Amino acid sequence: MIRPAAGLLLGIAAVAAVVLGQPALLEAWLTGFLLFAGLSAGALGVLAVGHLLREDWLAPVRAPLEAAALAMPLVAIMALPVLLGLDALYPWAGPVPPPMPEPRAAWLSPTPFRLRMVAILGLWIGLAWLLTRQARPDRRLAGAVLAAMVTSVTIAAQDWSLSRDPGWWGSLQGFAVWVEGMMAALAAAALVTLARGRMPDGETGPGEAAERGLLALGLATIWLWFVQFITVWMADLPAEAGWYLRRVEDGWGLLKLGVAVPALLLGLALAAPPRHRPWRMAAVCLLLLAGHVVHLWWAVRPDAPLARPNPLLDAAVLGVLGPCWAGWWWAGMRRGAGARGSIATAPDPAAVRPARGTAH
Repeated sequence: MIRPAAGLLLGIAAVAAVVLGQPALLEAWLTGFLLFAGLSAGALGVLAVGHLLREDWLAPVRAPLEAAALAMPLVAIMALPVLLGLDALYPWAGPVPPPMPEPRAAWLSPTPFRLRMVAILGLWIGLAWLLTRQARPDRRLAGAVLAAMVTSVTIAAQDWSLSRDPGWWGSLQGFAVWVEGMMAALAAAALVTLARGRMPDGETGPGEAAERGLLALGLATIWLWFVQFITVWMADLPAEAGWYLRRVEDGWGLLKLGVAVPALLLGLALAAPPRHRPWRMAAVCLLLLAGHVVHLWWAVRPDAPLARPNPLLDAAVLGVLGPCWAGWWWAGMRRGAGARGSIATAPDPAAVRPARGTAH
C-alpha cells in the first residue's frame, strides 16, 4: 500500500504545482526533481559498476540501491511540472529566447526537450528493471547498462540542469553530475544499511570495501569538477566563465566554499584511514550527502530566470517529495528482500573458507 499512496500523493502535488504555476514553486520543484533523479540514476550506475566488476562490497548495499533504481517511475511523476513549466524554468523556452547558434537553438526548444526527457526516463525505467531482476551478476548486461547510462545521463544533465544557461556547454560537467549522483546514492545506501545493522564490521571485508568505493567516487567528483573549472579558467571562455562568476556573487561562493567543499573534503578525510568503523562510515555518508545537496543547490539555482531562491519554499517542496520517494524506496527494499531473501550475490570468500584442520 505504500507505493500506491506515495504515487498518488506525489501525483496530486505535481498537478497542484502545474496548476499554480508559480515560478518560485517550480524552481523549488526542479531542485527536488534533480536531487531524486540523480539518486536513482546514481544507484543504477553503482549497481552496473558493481555487477560488471563483481565486487563483494555490493552485497550489503544491493537492496537499497536496487530499490532506489526502481524508484524511477516515481521520478517520472516528479518530472511532470518540469515538462509543463519549461517557460518558467529555462530562458530558452520563454517568450523571448536568448540568441543562440542555430544547432543549439534547435536542440534547446520545448518539443525536442520534452521528447528527450520522456525517452531518457523511459530508458532508465527499463534499464533499472532489467538490471535488478538478475539474481546473479550479468557482466554483459551490466556493461550495456553502463554504456547507455553514460550517454543518457550526460544528455540529461545538459538538458535539465546546465541548459538554464544556454551559453554553457560543458560535456565533462554532465558526466561529473552523474558521478556525484553515484557517490550520493552509495552514501545513502550505506547509511541505510548501517542503520539496519546489516553492514559487516571488521578491518577488512565488504564494509571497508564500500568505504573505499565512497572514497573513490568522492575523489572522482572533486577531480571532475576541478578539471572543468581549470579548463574554463585557462581557456578564458567568456560564456563558461560567466557561469562560475554568477556562483560567486550574492553569497553563492560562500555556500560553495564554506559548506559544500568542506563537507566533501571532511568526508573524504574520514574515509581515507583503513580499518572500517561503522560510526566513521556513518559520518562519511552524512557529510557526502550534505555536500551533495548544497552543491546541487549551488549549481542549479543561480540561473533561475524568473524567481529568486526561497529556502523555505525549497524545504516545503522537499518535505513533500522526500517522504514520497523514501516511502517508495523503503517499500521496494522490503519487497525485494522478501522476494529473494538475502539478495543473491557472489559468495563471500569468508563464508566458504574451509575450517582449520579440515582436509583438502
